[in-house]
Order: sequence, then structure tokens, then C-alpha cells
Amino acid sequence: MSVATLQQVFGANATQDATTVTIHKADFASVGFTPATANTADSILAAIVAFAETNIPDSAVTGGDTTRTVGIADGYQTITTVGTSQLLVLPKTINFYSPFNGTFDPDNY
Repeated sequence: MSVATLQQVFGANATQDATTVTIHKADFASVGFTPATANTADSILAAIVAFAETNIPDSAVTGGDTTRTVGIADGYQTITTVGTSQLLVLPKTINFYSPFNGTFDPDNY
């Protein structure tokens, strides 16, 4: 099974070495992210997931591309109430595909 490239998941300017992964927030502009000096961790995570989904959709795997090991899919949007606020819930599911052995090991992907 093949894996997505670092750039497909984290943007064109993503790099890594033995101890760090470096991403450029500007690479996520295509999914509506606005880089700032103090973006929230939640907004950065949302940008990464939205960007990665455009390049590694789960539909590629379920559509027959057996070379993929990870796919991201939209769930069904719902509305929930927390306290007195109504919130839109936008689920994203990250699926990991590997030969069945019953355990999750990040090194398999």
C-alpha cells in the first residue's frame, strides 16, 4: 500500500527531519484558513484536516484504490445544543487501512 506524501497532507512547503515536522500555515489558504501570529490549535487542526481531505479522500480507497492507506471522509452534519447554544457538528472521519492484525500501529501507515 502506498502512503500520501508529506506535501499532500501538510502542504507544499512541509518538510521533515529526524526530529521535527515543519508546516507553513499559508499552505492552507486554499481551504479558507487565514494565517495569523496566534491561530488557535483548533483552527490549525481544522485546516490540516480540510487540506488533507482534498488530497486523500476516503472515496479513493472505498472506490477501489487499494494503494492508499489513509482516507478522510465527511460524516453527516447535525445540530446539537450545548447549554443554550445551538452548534453545527461537522464530523470528519479519518480511516486507516492496513492488513488485518487487530492493532493500530502508526508505523504501518
